[in-house]
Amino acid sequence: MSETSDALFVAEPERAHLTSTDVLDRKWIDVNIPCKAACPVMTDVPGYIQAILEGDFETAYKINRRDNVFPHSLGRVCNRPCEPACRHGREGLGEPVAICHLKRASADFGYTPLDLEIVPNGKKVCVVGAGPAGLTAANDLAIKGYQVVVLEQYDEPGGMLRYGIPQFRLPYDVVAADVKSITDLGVEIRCNQRIDSEAQIELLKREYDAVILSGGCMLPSSVKLPGMDAHGFYWGLDFMMQANRELLNDIKLNKVVVIGGGFTAVDCTRTSYRLGASEITLAYRRTKDKMSAGEPEIDCMEEEGIEMEFLVSPVEILAKDGKVTGIRLVRNRLEEGKPVAIPGSEFVIECDAVIMAIGQTNEDLPGTKEVPEVNEVPQKDNFFLAGDFRNGSGTVIEACADGRKVARRAHQYLSGIKGYQDVVHIEEIKLDQLPRTREDDFIPLTTMPHIPVSERLAKNREVETGYTRELAQNEARRCYLCHYNFQIDIDRCIYCMACIDAMPVDCIKLAKDIDVGADGSLRYVSAAHWEEAQAITIDNDKCIRCGNCVRACPVDCISISKYTLETVEVE
Repeated sequence: MSETSDALFVAEPERAHLTSTDVLDRKWIDVNIPCKAACPVMTDVPGYIQAILEGDFETAYKINRRDNVFPHSLGRVCNRPCEPACRHGREGLGEPVAICHLKRASADFGYTPLDLEIVPNGKKVCVVGAGPAGLTAANDLAIKGYQVVVLEQYDEPGGMLRYGIPQFRLPYDVVAADVKSITDLGVEIRCNQRIDSEAQIELLKREYDAVILSGGCMLPSSVKLPGMDAHGFYWGLDFMMQANRELLNDIKLNKVVVIGGGFTAVDCTRTSYRLGASEITLAYRRTKDKMSAGEPEIDCMEEEGIEMEFLVSPVEILAKDGKVTGIRLVRNRLEEGKPVAIPGSEFVIECDAVIMAIGQTNEDLPGTKEVPEVNEVPQKDNFFLAGDFRNGSGTVIEACADGRKVARRAHQYLSGIKGYQDVVHIEEIKLDQLPRTREDDFIPLTTMPHIPVSERLAKNREVETGYTRELAQNEARRCYLCHYNFQIDIDRCIYCMACIDAMPVDCIKLAKDIDVGADGSLRYVSAAHWEEAQAITIDNDKCIRCGNCVRACPVDCISISKYTLETVEVE
């Protein structure tokens, strides 16, 4: 086995540690570090949060840069699947840790240019599309020594990061900083290069050792309503792309209705506000809690005075003399989670612009439908699909994850390695190295600072101003640091139960009927009395990593280990 690039980014401390491929240890990662398991790229969340806690923002940035490639951008616009999974957000424990805001802090205060020793391998790869998936694949392959050329159809790289998200959420210079860290690895990006035919792809396949097609989903989802040809009707992504290319500065918006419940829909409402619209309504076919847009973005939208209509669907765009004058909607009720129109409930909202932001799909490029799935073996030829083009419209972090998956598949195809294997590193930790205290559990969520609403009419001014170093470290203190594993050595335990008396939460149990499942899961029954107990066990899913049990143990039978995950190549 040969290691991946992890050590190139973050130097490992000199501690005695073990490496394990045991299913129990791998299962422990997924069960006990839920934020990491929920992240599509398996970012080492507690690793970088602990670095911030210790004031080492540079290491925090390097961990993020290694795992998710776009720390500056994702620290602002990630849809944050890690946060609902955070143990701190469970009932009675407060709000989830602001993982995404801390990612941004790592980039704001810890950015440092990468200085990697890359050995060229003599092979060339072409990536079509400079969005998150394509750039992640380019990044990972460049680190492996490939000469990577990225072809991008627009004026600037970044894909949806650059053209689909407004600057008040994601400034252009922030995207540019993430892109530069990739081109610094030797990746060449050629803009205004559109690939739209099977013949062009065949030429690239002959010129390069591998070709990865990673164009995004740029076409609107198929929907047809009367009146959609009227002046004042826009597709959501088209509206955002025109706004981001400064092509809408001269239009006069007054009353706007936006259809949809995702990030693009919310961005369209907030962009309309900055373009001078006086009345803006978001109309969504389900309820507010079903919106896929992030809660912080929805909160900002409400602060900016955007009205919302829920459980409504569009029926017809109304027009006069070829111009939009309103939209007819029908009210819905939910039946088994699906919106169903209520007969006789139609109503009209007067408006001069309707923006349909209900999702996108990819282009139907000839020759791409027969490409095998990424895990199909053997790979038929040197052509691969990645990101939204392969999976349909998704989030930025999902695109990054797929770009990495396809890059690994391409590397396997070109290098001849057998595949990849997860390895768990287990490091012994002393009690005085544990940074948490019980008092950290009671720190409230650190609010992200914003500019005042009165200053938000400036179209390109970023609304979220970011944590200070002090705020970031304060928020980092809330993290349970779930990568620490507390274990009791049963052979040394004297069953005095001092640890149970010392625990501030119900995380240490007398256990009986202990069993290990085929998937590595540990099952047991809580024993009511110590006489029937077969062991005393620490439930790391409830443990708050305060160390009280270790301090209380008279025979020093409780150990602390730090678990980290690495993917290695199998030769």
